[in-house]
Amino acid sequence: MSTTAVVFGNQLYREHPALCNADQILMVESNAKLRELYWHRKKLVFVLSAMRHYAAELRAAGRVVDYRAGAGRFREALADHIAQYNVTRIVVVEPSEYAAMQAVGRWAQHFPQVQFEILPETVNFTCNRAAFERWANDQRGLLLERFYRWQRTRLDILMEGKEPAGGRWNFDADNREVAASLPHAPEPNWSAPDDLTRAVIDYVEKHFPDTWGEADDFRYPVTNAEAAVWLDDFIEQRLPNFGPWEDAMDADQQFLFHGMTAMLFNIGLLDPLYVAQRVELAYREGKVPLQSAEGYIRQILGWREYVHGVYWRFMPEYRERNFFNHTLPLPQFFWDGETKMNCLHHTINDVQQNAYTHHIPRLMVISNWANLAGVEPAALTRWFRSVYIDAYDWVMWPNVLGLGLFADGGLMSTKPYVSSAQYIKKMSRGYCDGCAYNPNVKRGEGACPFNVMYWDFMARNYAKLKNNPRMAVILAQVEKRADLDELRAEVDELREGWKAGRQP
Repeated sequence: MSTTAVVFGNQLYREHPALCNADQILMVESNAKLRELYWHRKKLVFVLSAMRHYAAELRAAGRVVDYRAGAGRFREALADHIAQYNVTRIVVVEPSEYAAMQAVGRWAQHFPQVQFEILPETVNFTCNRAAFERWANDQRGLLLERFYRWQRTRLDILMEGKEPAGGRWNFDADNREVAASLPHAPEPNWSAPDDLTRAVIDYVEKHFPDTWGEADDFRYPVTNAEAAVWLDDFIEQRLPNFGPWEDAMDADQQFLFHGMTAMLFNIGLLDPLYVAQRVELAYREGKVPLQSAEGYIRQILGWREYVHGVYWRFMPEYRERNFFNHTLPLPQFFWDGETKMNCLHHTINDVQQNAYTHHIPRLMVISNWANLAGVEPAALTRWFRSVYIDAYDWVMWPNVLGLGLFADGGLMSTKPYVSSAQYIKKMSRGYCDGCAYNPNVKRGEGACPFNVMYWDFMARNYAKLKNNPRMAVILAQVEKRADLDELRAEVDELREGWKAGRQP
């Protein structure tokens, strides 16, 4: 009996459950997947380099690895592997993405001579799919705060007996320092690309010349060892200031105090529970203030795992949701950054350069603009999936379609996260400087489009939002406005220009 462990490219765990008692390991670079979207070059380099390093480490440890680069479709590579190694049993850890899980089910039907075993995901998520379903089935609604408290309690993270450390579950109210008060943030501890990574950069440039962004200055960690160094540096250098300024934006400091650890979690190079325990220890030792430790832990044990659970609970129909019936195609400036709106120009250029921005430019600049403009939700979600280094199917549908666009009608959030220009002005430094538009002008010549679009959005969607208690104050102001027809005409003209390729 010959057993193969299939290791997917986002399951690069130091301790992989499927490897136990496996005779050989199969890893596949599927060209069908690599050409599925208009990927960012740095994302391709990150995934392929991490996979190839992982395979090399397994071989160095004496494991038999059948690594198939340049394969067409995964199932074709699997068929060749089964024949070559006379495989009778295949073990996989359940994939994090719906399409991959469906594919595994089809494999079992296509290769009836092979026994398939699917192990529950217990490494990359502290709350796997089955556990989330048990929790969700006991709830009236899927409130993040309840899930987060349940997670903290059962995992015994930042707890004092049965009570939360510091007497509060959530320090979010303390973590809203404005950009004007930002201190200087140290640079991340970048990883120098080794020979293998440089070979991957050359490979991507040669075989994927039409993708987006640049890869020659790639410097992200791609191994478990490099990820460990990255984590140590984040906890020591940036985490202490993370909490107060986690929502701030700076045109000259893209990374600020963020850990950029999501990319490492989502590919399997960091274990979220281990990281949460490390962060808690730093707090207990007095190295990190509670508001920063709690804010970060809420992101990884609360939000990240909640998103994963919501994704699986509502797929595949979740992708079709479009609460506001938005249909605007994705404008060209999302790819070339050519816009007179300085905040959007900065943000998209940052993505083009590094395949990354932290969560506030994603939510309150890109998604905010797209929602106010009426961009079709699936189109924006595909863009996020393509260009962000930490983006995967399970991550982006709930985060973009749900949180960013409220296109799920409120499953992920209790209100739309939209704002006028004033939020961006307050929470950013340098985003409004030198802009062609004035954030303080509400209408007409020189007015920031965020202002007119914001009020038009509220007026157009009044009927859909009027029963939402969190929208009562702003909708009461809509009722008092006498210029709604003029607002609609202005925004309609803007939309027609964007459809025709005009810059915002």
